[in-house]
Amino acid sequence: MKEQVIDDEKQAVQYPSAELVQQACFEDYHRLIDTYDKIYEKVNVTLAFCGVILLVILGSVNYTYVADICRTQSNSELFSLLLLLLCSVACAVCIIWAVIQLLLLMRSKALLVFDSMDIRNEEIYRWNPDAAAVWLIDKYTIVVANLREIIAEKQKKYDSAVTKVVIALLLYSLVLIIEKGI
Repeated sequence: MKEQVIDDEKQAVQYPSAELVQQACFEDYHRLIDTYDKIYEKVNVTLAFCGVILLVILGSVNYTYVADICRTQSNSELFSLLLLLLCSVACAVCIIWAVIQLLLLMRSKALLVFDSMDIRNEEIYRWNPDAAAVWLIDKYTIVVANLREIIAEKQKKYDSAVTKVVIALLLYSLVLIIEKGI
């Protein structure tokens, strides 16, 4: 008896635009899934770039500057060597930190996704199209809210890693300028 009342309520509810809204939710869901996949593509490309930059930076770090500091004769030369050493170390730390962040972003995370097996419920096939569309809208909006949160978090971490790469490149440029005396 109680099920019959619920069925009657679902049959009686009329939402003429529900099917249109359901289609918009479906498209939004697919757009977010594509965005999530694109973040992984960006991370892969950035990680490859960072690998090359990491090799260049670590290959150019000169640890003899520490010994040269003891042999300096002027304050300007001491300042120059300290700045060079500081920039070299900061550059290496930034690029290593960025690579670690990017590697951590490569880990997969459990996503709440739309479960198409839910549709195999025979009760849904008995509902009018508006009620079924409202049911789908509910399922999509729950999943989309979760996806938006995860995408925002991953994008924020990716942006942070890219910022570290840019800082590392700027510091490396400064190291080259100081070394070459440009």
